[in-house]
Amino acid sequence: MSRNQRAGLRQGIIQTSLEIGSELGEEGLTMRGIAARLGVSATALYQHFESKASILREIRLFGAELLQAEVVEPAAEISDPPARLRAMASNYVVFARTHRWLYSVMMEHAQLDWSAMSGEELELMLRPLKTCIQWLHEGEQHGVWRPDLNIDAAGFRLWLSMHGLCSLLNSGRIDEQHPVFPFADQDSFVEHFIADSVQALCAVPSR
Repeated sequence: MSRNQRAGLRQGIIQTSLEIGSELGEEGLTMRGIAARLGVSATALYQHFESKASILREIRLFGAELLQAEVVEPAAEISDPPARLRAMASNYVVFARTHRWLYSVMMEHAQLDWSAMSGEELELMLRPLKTCIQWLHEGEQHGVWRPDLNIDAAGFRLWLSMHGLCSLLNSGRIDEQHPVFPFADQDSFVEHFIADSVQALCAVPSR
């Protein structure tokens, strides 16, 4: 097998794992199942990944790159600081709802151990949060935010609130059928949630 073929197989393993995980969940994701769908031997898989855990690690890194492309980069083109944060938050929600299983592997997996990640892995996974904080600092230089705002803490709180929102949406706890807190219009709820979250940071009204 040539180097290009090996690289292609490695990428194929990741893509196939994403497909199977999205269809069947983690319980349905097995080395044998991945090999069968790819039409290769299990031995060929183990030449690239030693276990399912190593595949999930690679999926998280793939997801971090995809999140950067779909969430951060489109919002970066917006110059107005509050509008840029709102766009980033909206993109984040769309990402989580579109790639539900990938998002769960990235952010909610039981074996997600931040302390075991390399410096490069941490940089990739934390890049959206660091970008959010960077944008808040840029807005601070233009007097956009409340003067009493702790920028680093505010960025972390905003990231946490978006993660909580996405987890509740994906678990069905924000839904028109919810027995306690029904929301007939999810999109409107999300839009107002994001707008209010960013507005709370602003020195003057900005809609």
